[in-house]
Amino acid sequence: MISYEYIVSDKQGLHAINAMRLSRAAAEYESRITLKSRKGTADCKNVLSLIGMGARQGECLELIVEGPDENKAFGFLKEFLRTNL
Repeated sequence: MISYEYIVSDKQGLHAINAMRLSRAAAEYESRITLKSRKGTADCKNVLSLIGMGARQGECLELIVEGPDENKAFGFLKEFLRTNL
């Protein structure tokens, strides 16, 4: 299991377009990929789960990746968060 904490910098937070992109990217990996916030946990492969988090600018999110391809998934998704969210 690998985890990474990220502070949302996008002024619109985790909005529908970013949630869709993140979900599509996460679906490429076999590992279980989740985002945690103080409000709850979301399955990154489920766009509605991500949107339901309602993550706003300045909120701390924890990316958790666990599975057989976790290193590859983690590297890509960590960079995704940094450049898109």
